[in-house]
Amino acid sequence: MNHIIAVEEDIDRQIRHIRDMMNLAGQDVTALPGRQILQIRNARYHTSGYLPNRAGTPTSQAYVVFQGEPTPSSQATGGILRFVPDEEMRVPVYDATRGTIQLWVDWVYVSMVMEQLKHRRHYLWIGFFDNGHAFADLYSDP
Repeated sequence: MNHIIAVEEDIDRQIRHIRDMMNLAGQDVTALPGRQILQIRNARYHTSGYLPNRAGTPTSQAYVVFQGEPTPSSQATGGILRFVPDEEMRVPVYDATRGTIQLWVDWVYVSMVMEQLKHRRHYLWIGFFDNGHAFADLYSDP
């Protein structure tokens, strides 16, 4: 159980660092409660091709679906990390009804993510700040 608390402390330190960096840049911000941390237990890899609608252009997408357990102060039980071109990036979100963190990352990071998933511990987390800033990442320990 100690490793769960350690990751919460690590991520809270990261949230404080993000807040402090934004404050140094002249944005007075406060981290909001409600950050979510998913301890990843399973990852499924998907590569898909699809037609968004009849008038659309065929496209494709690669993504990883995570299942796991929330840390004691979280409710997240799943996550989706989508690899997209830079122009399709979106703000990370947490869907409380589904307990799912969604994160879009530039496709150039596919190899880094695959390497991270080889590590012994990995977490997906999302945090929010009062100025509308949202931050999410895949956190891992070798």
